[in-house]
Amino acid sequence: MRFKAVAAAAVLAAGVAGATQAADVSEQGAKDLFSNLTYFLPDDIAKSGSISVKPTGSQYEVTYDLKALFDKLDITGFEISGLKPLTMFATPLDSGLWNVEGNNGFDISAKSKPGTDPDVEFRYALASSVFKGVFDPALHYLRSADLQGKGITFATKTNDASAQKNEGTVDSIGYTLSSADSGEAGRLDVKMNGSMQSFYDKVSSADATLAEIKVAAIDFNAGATKLPLKAVNSILHFVSEHKDQKTLSDADSKALKALFMDAMPIVGSFDEAITAKDISVTTPFGEGGLQKLGYFVKLAGPTNAMNADFGLSAEKLTLATGLVPEDYIAFIPDVTDFQIQMPNLNFSALMDVFQQADFNDPESKAALDTKLQEAMFPDGTMTINFPKISAVSGLYDVEATGSMRGWLNEKDRVSMKMSVFARDLDKTIAAVQEAAKTKADLSQLSFGLMMAKGFAKTDADGRSRWDIDLSDTGSVTVNGQVMK
Repeated sequence: MRFKAVAAAAVLAAGVAGATQAADVSEQGAKDLFSNLTYFLPDDIAKSGSISVKPTGSQYEVTYDLKALFDKLDITGFEISGLKPLTMFATPLDSGLWNVEGNNGFDISAKSKPGTDPDVEFRYALASSVFKGVFDPALHYLRSADLQGKGITFATKTNDASAQKNEGTVDSIGYTLSSADSGEAGRLDVKMNGSMQSFYDKVSSADATLAEIKVAAIDFNAGATKLPLKAVNSILHFVSEHKDQKTLSDADSKALKALFMDAMPIVGSFDEAITAKDISVTTPFGEGGLQKLGYFVKLAGPTNAMNADFGLSAEKLTLATGLVPEDYIAFIPDVTDFQIQMPNLNFSALMDVFQQADFNDPESKAALDTKLQEAMFPDGTMTINFPKISAVSGLYDVEATGSMRGWLNEKDRVSMKMSVFARDLDKTIAAVQEAAKTKADLSQLSFGLMMAKGFAKTDADGRSRWDIDLSDTGSVTVNGQVMK
């Protein structure tokens, strides 16, 4: 059941999962295209009528019958309505590639059948979705794509005493994909970007609005190099051929392992960045918002010494006094930035462990986690770098950078080196002291800042600086002074 659902979803997402390279359109071409479309699907789904292909002029019309598909997947517990066929058109090119395009919309509703728990209704609708792309049958992958969708609506409702509802809309979404040969057979360099405009979500109960969330826009960018698409395609084909086998023979296990090794490394480099703009949240307790929220991840470097970088940033956070006492609002940062890095990750060593593992041997499988850990961290320690941690407001400007080292088999053993910088420290201390006149709990913070000022050095740019060294034995020094 699970394999059927995954395989069917993959075919729907790709639009076309393979194609004959002949440029002529014919009945035989339609049969060949159908065979390619259902290549990874179980026979019962392939023969269910959920996918059909027919020649229409210079194109093939591919129809996805969602009702037939859902019936075959035997989805129980819900009564589903609005399942209409979706269509895609595929045009063969003399180059062996295919132009694919489609323009679909849907409005699907469902409710739980009587007697099931909980009693729920939901609706998902898309007014229009225009898609164009170029498909490479040799790689079973879209080399380029452009998707534009408009008028998205979603809603859920529980038919019980709470009568809770979740209703939302999205004005539009967009997604583009481009790719190029990476220089290695069967591998591509890929770039993707997308956006979502005007997201709105409202959560309510029978007698009150619980929350309203608005986001003006979300932008997404990602890229990857040396994706082993042909090798992954071979793995999917192997899984399809052996889907009914509970255990693999020694020969099949070796063959599968060889396929996985051929797919390694799974990526040469990877980067992703997501930005959300003008976020607002309204609750019965007050309102809050962010002008900008950003996230990124990056994986790069040689296979035996890759760096994994992560980051999170926020600008112009606002909170109502119902959520934060008024005396504390001035201390909310205008801009924050948090970045961490895991350096020197040895994925080559991981591949060696997988290559030597015997997945049919219970003892070998049980020891696999330990061997993977030893391969990735041969000295038994893990290092985390902090390239930048910062927070800035009208009352303070603080930044830190450094690294931390932990021993994997000794949870309490940690060492750390960190440099902390603060600009206009006297201004910060004065603000805390003023606030402490009405908020006594800030007195301790004021005292702590005064002590920290006594240990600080002054850099050439005028910032106060503290070089903190925590050894794995527990001793701490600040700017060279041992702390008791």
